[in-house]
Amino acid sequence: MATALHHQLETYVTRTNFPAEGWDARGLRPSDADVQEEMQGAVTGFVRHLQAALSTAKPGSPELTAAAQSYLEEWDTDDFDTEERDFLYDVAGNIMREVGVNPEDIQL
Repeated sequence: MATALHHQLETYVTRTNFPAEGWDARGLRPSDADVQEEMQGAVTGFVRHLQAALSTAKPGSPELTAAAQSYLEEWDTDDFDTEERDFLYDVAGNIMREVGVNPEDIQL
């Protein structure tokens, strides 16, 4: 995997993906810190999966799209409410765009 792309993905692991202003922009009260930590963990898991897939699949390739699809089909988001899931999927969409996967090609 290209170093620049690895670094781009790594920013999702190290930054706060669910800042207060993000909740505000959605007209929502932020979820509890422990829930946000679980959401952050879900993002980290998705990033790690894509990083592993990029060791054999090229950015934007059908193989990478399939890897994202299979991961998200199995993604356990049942502990999150609808608004939390929507926020989580929006972040996942941004991550997919970073690696050349069109979120509209993913069926959930």
